[in-house]
Amino acid sequence: MKLRSFVYMIIAVLLLCPNFAAWAEQDELTQEQLKEMQLQPSGPVLEFLEKENAALGEKIQAKIGDGSLDPSNQASMIAALGGEAKGILERAVELRKTIKEPAQRLILDMEMVTLGSQSGLMQEVIAIIANWKGDMREAMIITAAQRFQMMKVAMSEDFDALLKELESSKDPQIVEAAGRMLNPFFRSPEGKPFPEFPAGKKTIDGKDLNLARFKGKVLLVDFWATWCPPCRAEVGPLVSVYNKYKDKGFEIVGISFDKERADFDAFVKENKMDWPHYFDGKHWENEVGPTYGIQSIPTMYLLDGEGKVISTDLRDGKLEKELEKILK
Repeated sequence: MKLRSFVYMIIAVLLLCPNFAAWAEQDELTQEQLKEMQLQPSGPVLEFLEKENAALGEKIQAKIGDGSLDPSNQASMIAALGGEAKGILERAVELRKTIKEPAQRLILDMEMVTLGSQSGLMQEVIAIIANWKGDMREAMIITAAQRFQMMKVAMSEDFDALLKELESSKDPQIVEAAGRMLNPFFRSPEGKPFPEFPAGKKTIDGKDLNLARFKGKVLLVDFWATWCPPCRAEVGPLVSVYNKYKDKGFEIVGISFDKERADFDAFVKENKMDWPHYFDGKHWENEVGPTYGIQSIPTMYLLDGEGKVISTDLRDGKLEKELEKILK
């Protein structure tokens, strides 16, 4: 999956995070300037990131190991990470004051934004973003918003104000991304109509990919890939649930982020995934995913017969519990 599993991100990506107060003078680096730089942490920044990353990873692993932290409980993981991150944020504030190179400040702040948003530290992330203007400010806002959304952290009015800034960006992709993140559907899709699939798309059986095709059925829309370990872990349960409920009005449509058709076909056949699939071989450039702002997989939406979202929290056996209530 693109952003990796939550636990893996904590242990492997846990680079560092934010400062509590903005500095009076804002930094600015353009995309063109970045092309001429080698953006690699060095010196004090590299030492800081490596040290803090290792310490934080060890603490999280220890809590998982002694049973005080359940890695399958996202809320508890966020709380644990946020608690541990507070000290890192304070130390990062002091370190940043000593860094003279803008590129190194950028690396530190971007890593701070990553950890801060994964930890649910909204105000701290806003403070880091305030260090910057221009292209890098826009990139940080989008990065933070994507991770808040992925971690199901509700965005504050102050953060929404940052997203609204981006509506006047010169970059149409930034404008589009900000608009999607301000869209009420992506904030809280339950009970809302699922957006129609992009026009002209077909599943691998040659039939149209549209919601009308599944009207009246309880439909699971599953964004996945064969190369994604958490996706593969869900395949067995999905096949079992599909066989149990397919004659009671349940259907699945898979939206694949694979590249190799032969590998995809072999996997689907071997695992008896006998439901409609969309495949275009474009990996993260998949032509259906952008409509729904897919940033990580697996991502699932369960729809009722009218195309409204019932739930998106469907992993670890929760899908079957929902179907037990709906399709008795």
